[in-house]
Amino acid sequence: MKAIITTLLAIALVAIPKATQASDSQGDTVVIELSNKSKILIYTEDKEALKDLQQYDINRMIADLNKALDSKKIEKVELRDKDGNKYMKDTTLIIGDGEVKTRIKIGNLELMVDADDWDELEDEFDDDIPVRRYNYEEKSIDRTDHHFNVDIGMNNWLDDGEFPDAEGQPYTVKPWGSWYIALNSTNRTWVTGPLFMEWGFGFSWYNWKMEDPNRIIEKGDDFIEFNDVQVTNPDISGIKSRLTAPYVNVSFVPMLDFAKGKKKVKNLERGSVSFRTYKKQGIRFGVGGYAGYRIGGNTKFVYREDGKKQKDKEKGNYYLENFRYGVRAQVGYKGLDLFAMYDLNNVFAGDRGPAGSNGMNAITVGITL
Repeated sequence: MKAIITTLLAIALVAIPKATQASDSQGDTVVIELSNKSKILIYTEDKEALKDLQQYDINRMIADLNKALDSKKIEKVELRDKDGNKYMKDTTLIIGDGEVKTRIKIGNLELMVDADDWDELEDEFDDDIPVRRYNYEEKSIDRTDHHFNVDIGMNNWLDDGEFPDAEGQPYTVKPWGSWYIALNSTNRTWVTGPLFMEWGFGFSWYNWKMEDPNRIIEKGDDFIEFNDVQVTNPDISGIKSRLTAPYVNVSFVPMLDFAKGKKKVKNLERGSVSFRTYKKQGIRFGVGGYAGYRIGGNTKFVYREDGKKQKDKEKGNYYLENFRYGVRAQVGYKGLDLFAMYDLNNVFAGDRGPAGSNGMNAITVGITL
């Protein structure tokens, strides 16, 4: 086993073409017989490339391999340096067991556990096991990869293309506190060059918080109403008034990623437990669409009456549109991703919007974690 891995290690030092191309190549092949059980095969395109091998610390690589072989079964060997392309003397040797037994990945965070059971993991906590830290660059290999992410943003709505506060409307929204939350299961499929497709499904919650906390949201006979509670009950002082609409959604966003999916990876490893953080590289942006179906709705009114804080929460459809669809734009730079969404449909069905409105469309801006 050691001889096989040693041979593979040497071969990995240079880019070796496929066997079908080897016979047509003008490169040189050097075979070093070490013993009856081991040999090193080196392929170079020319003599100058052979001289470049002096930059590699082969002794260190083989020594690290031997240590690993004495401690665990090896099925996978990766050699990485800070560039992720060459294996120079500052190379970090990463030794693993192929697929780990437990892998949890949320956004840019990944936890991997290779223990057989909890007892084995608990024993490691008591052992004096050194912590290994190393960084490398990871290229996008899989044609499609999957991850979970969270969208956090602020909501508002446009009334005939303008924000309601421009006309002092009673349904004016307070953006800070009007949170948009979405939990998404996203797939990223490479198409060609820098072009990727991000697609998936998720659950989202629109929250619209009223600028005037005395505005209670009620379902009238014909349309949604934003009434001043102090007109009918001056003893009540509003603290917060909010409308919530949850949806289940699908999305499809073509993305141009000029880093072609490259990520910087920071790895922290102790025994059978590894923790990784992934940081995207370069600039990426895209524009696509989404569609959703409403799965509920409610209002919340928090107020004081006779000095006591009280809360009323009512479920209902509040004339909210059942289907939503719109345009989503995303832009990212390295580890930061921003998004904006605009619903092409009206928030309220038909002509059920508040009196004086000409059709209200939801708009959201935020960050993706």
